[in-house]
Amino acid sequence: MQCCYCVSLCLETAFVVPKVVRCFGLFKAHKNMIILKKILKITLFTLCLTGSALVAAKTITLVDEQGRPFINAVISVKSAAGEESSPPTPSLQPAIMDQVNRQFEPTTLVIEQGRKVVFPNSDNIRHHVYSFSQPKPFEIKLYAGDSVPPVQFDKSGIVVLGCNIHDSMLGFIYVKDGNPSWQTNQNGQAEITTAQDEILIWHPDLSVNHIERLPYVLTDSEEPVTITLSRVAQLETSKRVFGNSKFKRQ
Repeated sequence: MQCCYCVSLCLETAFVVPKVVRCFGLFKAHKNMIILKKILKITLFTLCLTGSALVAAKTITLVDEQGRPFINAVISVKSAAGEESSPPTPSLQPAIMDQVNRQFEPTTLVIEQGRKVVFPNSDNIRHHVYSFSQPKPFEIKLYAGDSVPPVQFDKSGIVVLGCNIHDSMLGFIYVKDGNPSWQTNQNGQAEITTAQDEILIWHPDLSVNHIERLPYVLTDSEEPVTITLSRVAQLETSKRVFGNSKFKRQ
């Protein structure tokens, strides 16, 4: 009887062992596949880093014919034909465009598309802020202090600001889209990193209406580039007007 039991056990083992071996083989193959996928992910990530590292930073300097720097100019990358950039994620903290000594402070404010801006009045007189620019026409009537609600700029582009009481006041809000952009420093310089050769340059002094962006084609060289641009005369603001005529051809 014991012999019969042993024979039966041997027969069962003969069928079970191959199944166990096959299952172990499948498990091992699955495990190897997971490891292979991880290796591929690491390889692709390394290639992306390597590709990014190959795009070296380039120093761009913007000056006028007299060698004066274009301070707070914005250099951006132009979208490829047929492509649209995704709007950036705006900061939840509102940006500040103050009014100090009858001037906008800062004169040029660069923000992400969708960000809100507050307009405190730090002067001891009232101001009347407005804009007729297409990305964001708005008006904040006569006010003092910081009691006005923030304004959201949900479209990209250049917004020219004015005051209906003080015509010498001009300010600019550059609302960025999803394309990379850089702002020049006090020396008119910016370090840009892009694989594209065509850039756009904006500064309020580059056009009469303050909103034109000039195209420029870079060379493949990594050497610093100095770009000389014509500085357009400022707008006449001696005559007080409220409307589009103050900001010509917006």
